[in-house]
Amino acid sequence: MIAKSVSDFVCLGIVAVGLVLPGCATSASEDKPSANTAQIYTDRGSFEVGVTTLSLNDRKIEVYYPAAPGAAIGRANEVYLQTDPLPPMLKGLSARIPAEVDLKVSVPAFRDAPSASGRSYPLVIFSHGAGGWRSGHGTLLSGIASWGFVVASVDFPEYGFSSFAGGGGRDMATRRATSAAAVEAALDLLDSATRSPAGPLTDMIDMSRIAAMGHSAGGGTMFAQIDNPRIDTIIGWAPVPPQGPGTTSKPTFIIAAETDSGIPVSTLVSAYDSLKAPKRLAIVSGMGHNAFSDSCLAIHSGNDLISAAKEIGLPVPAPLLDLALNGCRPEDLDTETGWAIIQHLTVAQLTFSLGLPGASPTIEKELGPRFGRTTFELRDTQSDLKP
Repeated sequence: MIAKSVSDFVCLGIVAVGLVLPGCATSASEDKPSANTAQIYTDRGSFEVGVTTLSLNDRKIEVYYPAAPGAAIGRANEVYLQTDPLPPMLKGLSARIPAEVDLKVSVPAFRDAPSASGRSYPLVIFSHGAGGWRSGHGTLLSGIASWGFVVASVDFPEYGFSSFAGGGGRDMATRRATSAAAVEAALDLLDSATRSPAGPLTDMIDMSRIAAMGHSAGGGTMFAQIDNPRIDTIIGWAPVPPQGPGTTSKPTFIIAAETDSGIPVSTLVSAYDSLKAPKRLAIVSGMGHNAFSDSCLAIHSGNDLISAAKEIGLPVPAPLLDLALNGCRPEDLDTETGWAIIQHLTVAQLTFSLGLPGASPTIEKELGPRFGRTTFELRDTQSDLKP
């Protein structure tokens, strides 16, 4: 059972620094690695991944989930178009994109594949950043799901592509209120989906273990849930900083990009310092703001909506276009290397903070020769107790 009380988190903090006191005993599943053994999560996990779409009244949710063995047989990878999130008023402009520009993105997940059976899996509810949409992080999110998580990526039109292209998304009070309501509605819908007698998510979701995660503006949305009793842990990928430390102590993790031009590392270090323990901060060398999304590979090949937008005059603000390229330029950290590091950090944190069997209180920093000199700095404060 996941630790919920402050005393439980104090015990976790003591274990993290290598001590065990009476009342802080831990147990490990017999068929899992020792809880003291740090693992590497850079590769995909043991599950194939299915993907399905749920609908609320005003938005959709893309859900990645562990699929049954052999689920990929006879199925092609999920594919979306980078033009899919364009609002109706811009669909006509998209027809002007040259035919030789391939805007398809392939995601290693299989549409409505049979789900893995026999157990339920922790839930990760995710939000894209400003100008994004629910499918734009599919590669990383499906990778996380392959380690045994149900990952639900919610559309947030309050700050998605449509709001920026149309000049909306500027009323912050309304935006925060509607985003918070959308998180609650999405959790309710996912709870209903796992209780439903039919569908790929039936009996799949462990609603007692829930992580909130987001990129950029979406990170700010999820950190705003820090006092939500339904949420057990929060992870921000280059997030808009939390507005406050909250009143409850629950595990938080900020993954910062060293060369981020939109949300500088110094800003996220200050945010980390203001948060209550247990908390972690990782700073990934050579990585920029948009390295967390699917779009960098398309940008490298020239088959991306950013380049097309410049040619056909889509009304996307210049600062947003510049931020989209940050992390995707030739001098930035290799995209797939960055994804592997982000996945490793995220899965390690989820496994530990959600109290899963075999979790290690430490995050492995030696990732092997494949990563060469690539490094990340890790700061870790598991307890505010003073010696």
